[in-house]
Amino acid sequence: MKRTFTSLFLLVSLFCMAQVPTPTLYFTITSHNEPQEVYTTTPTFNPTRDSLRKIVDLINTKNARYNLQTFPGFISGSLMFESASTSTTDIIEYAYKIGGIPGNVVEIDPRFKTTALYNIADVSYSINLTGATSSKNVGGFVYLNVTPPPATYTAGDWIPYTTTITAQNTPTYTWKADVIWGAGSLPPHANDANNYGAWKPRGKTDSVDFYCHNPSQTVWVQGNGCGWVLTPTTNVNSMIAEIRAEATKIRNGTYPGNKFYNGHVMINFKDFGTSTITPTFQMRYELSRVLDSINVMVAQGKIAWKTITQKHNAFLAWSAANSIPYSQWRCGQTVTLTPTCAQPSGINELNKVANDFISLYPVPANNKLMVTWSGQLNKNTILEVYDATGRKVHTEKMTYSFTEVSTENLSPGVYTVIMRNDAGQAKPEKILIQH
Repeated sequence: MKRTFTSLFLLVSLFCMAQVPTPTLYFTITSHNEPQEVYTTTPTFNPTRDSLRKIVDLINTKNARYNLQTFPGFISGSLMFESASTSTTDIIEYAYKIGGIPGNVVEIDPRFKTTALYNIADVSYSINLTGATSSKNVGGFVYLNVTPPPATYTAGDWIPYTTTITAQNTPTYTWKADVIWGAGSLPPHANDANNYGAWKPRGKTDSVDFYCHNPSQTVWVQGNGCGWVLTPTTNVNSMIAEIRAEATKIRNGTYPGNKFYNGHVMINFKDFGTSTITPTFQMRYELSRVLDSINVMVAQGKIAWKTITQKHNAFLAWSAANSIPYSQWRCGQTVTLTPTCAQPSGINELNKVANDFISLYPVPANNKLMVTWSGQLNKNTILEVYDATGRKVHTEKMTYSFTEVSTENLSPGVYTVIMRNDAGQAKPEKILIQH
């Protein structure tokens, strides 16, 4: 009986282990160019084209993966100066077909920002004209626009991607996103959704609702992990150390095993050339350092190279195998937090949120107010103080669970103190200040 029980225990343990395998950080290099970048002459197009070719060759040599995310300006430059519609050696088609299997090493993702001249389906169509095939990934998007006080929510530009889009300039061509990747927010990148995982955003009414999974939705969000960016001012050693730390937490069980993890390093077209910063920044050289360091982690089984589409396919397979419909894990998160699906867009709405993590003292406050916070601390954990008219009189980022606010210059009266973070936790508290 004892032997039978032991065998059964081992079988159950092995079955549980098989159900949720040790996770891996799926990784890619991504790049952006912007609409204000000009490629209308050979002197403006050729240097970027030549740098991009070297980067594509480097990515292929290092067995990495790359999502090239571009606006029509650079694609038009290729069509104009490389005859990309008839040539097989233009940079877009060259990148797409490198490695022998089209799209396996480099994916070409359309990028779009509001304009009367074209939409994202037009961008996709122009990519196809070069001989490459546009992906069904949105190369960056805005998911919210918050304007305090009190905060009001304006839906980001991701809403149209949930439906099929007809090209403005070619009405016979349609395009539908499978994955919106990112995300960027307004003001630029101040509220990036630094999530691992993938989910279908439920809501179009507030920023928290964006994180609520809706299985009937038609588009997936793929998180960008910790959102690393390689620029002339990046401390490359620190960035590599951060990637190594995150990959190690995922692999050694510090982060939960029942989550899906995806990350990237962003590079930008504007940084492809030789920089004027001292010491001189060479994107190809610095990127090579990053790729070599990541490949050490690949050899250790901590990281696997995949494009955005490959990561999404891996997620779908993982989801089906483990019966887990979606995944979210915040960069640097230490405990599992279920996001509230309320609508905390202002002071009155925040009163509906049940997460009571804030403590204020003394009551009433005099010249100093002590604030403690037992909710999650992350990059966007913010303390705000509003007066009775809704005017913000104090704001600061919370990096510790305790802070001291000077109230010496505040008039006596009732104030609202709000703590909020990007895990969906928020709570307002009233405090009387008297001197």
